[in-house]
Amino acid sequence: MPEDQKEIYFVSGESIEKCEAIPQSERVKEKGYEILYLTDDVDEFVIQIMQNYKEKPFKSITQGDLDLMSEEEKEAVKQKEESTKDVFDAIKEVLKDVVSDVRLSTRLKNHPVCLVSDEGLSFEMEKVLAQMPDAEASMKATRILELNPEHPLLDTLSEVVKNDPDKIEDAAWILYDQACLMEGLPIENPMEFSRKLSDLMISAYRK
Repeated sequence: MPEDQKEIYFVSGESIEKCEAIPQSERVKEKGYEILYLTDDVDEFVIQIMQNYKEKPFKSITQGDLDLMSEEEKEAVKQKEESTKDVFDAIKEVLKDVVSDVRLSTRLKNHPVCLVSDEGLSFEMEKVLAQMPDAEASMKATRILELNPEHPLLDTLSEVVKNDPDKIEDAAWILYDQACLMEGLPIENPMEFSRKLSDLMISAYRK
């Protein structure tokens, strides 16, 4: 592990391949940091109990703030937040019943969107608990939708909010459902997701 890596980053998934492909790892990998892949159901529960190893804390790459940006990068994100405030306000309003926040991502580099949670219950832990006989529907990880500040999609969404605000609702739900699918989480209405995608493709190809 690199000397400047202060935390032991980890991610949980069904397989090493899925862990390797997760978009939330992009900035961690760019830094050259190592990531521990957890592929057994009990792994993350053990990590929660251990909390650290050789005085280095464990840190999920899909939870909380990774704090990997330089001061210059943070300033650029701050400026982007100010210039795209209308976009985030609109998406938050659409998704207010399913996410606790919509914000710019400090972990994405190439993917346009991802879903993360606060510290505590993770998405993988939620899946494991949901399989138990006495599972409670309320045992869900906090859902936070993150958008990549460097992806051209964000500028496109700004244009949508400005010129065709009625379309932001479908766009918001498509982004959220995409993020859920990447996390291996079920989407509430697959038929509606399919319809929205089809409508979007028709609109794009007609231009």
